[in-house]
Amino acid sequence: MPFTGSYVVDRVLLLYELVLLARVVLSWLRLPPYHPVMQRVAPAIYAVTEPLLAPIRRWLAPYQRNSPLDFSVLILYLGIEVVRRLVMRLAL
Repeated sequence: MPFTGSYVVDRVLLLYELVLLARVVLSWLRLPPYHPVMQRVAPAIYAVTEPLLAPIRRWLAPYQRNSPLDFSVLILYLGIEVVRRLVMRLAL
């Protein structure tokens, strides 16, 4: 497949989905703050993902109340997947 604009957008969105997955895995691992992954990798992952997750969390806040589950990652992932499919569909 040649490097068309839609292909590049698709790959960038896929990469962002993988970064979101890495954020979820880091939240499950509960590594101590002095762990090298938490000192080097986690800040970069949080810096890339938080600007899109924070508005979704604010939008969900009235609905989640005191729920311990954070659905913002799931909503962002589904939104990215919809955009990826639309981009690929429009590219055909």
